[in-house]
Amino acid sequence: MRFAEEETELRRFWQRRYYDFNVYTRKKMKEKLEYMHANPITEKLVKHPKDWLWSSWMYYATGEGLLRIDAL
Repeated sequence: MRFAEEETELRRFWQRRYYDFNVYTRKKMKEKLEYMHANPITEKLVKHPKDWLWSSWMYYATGEGLLRIDAL
């Protein structure tokens, strides 16, 4: 298999409709955490964020979870 002679478009990490940005305030951080914790519910994968095994919700709610989360 040959490699392309030249790249016509730069490869992307994010899909076109997504983008990265820095979170500077606690208010924005809370907003983003609530959004992430709600995703499995929105997608009807679980009824409560505590039921999503890989969620950080349990850590923020109880201080315990699968992974240790850095203190805010």
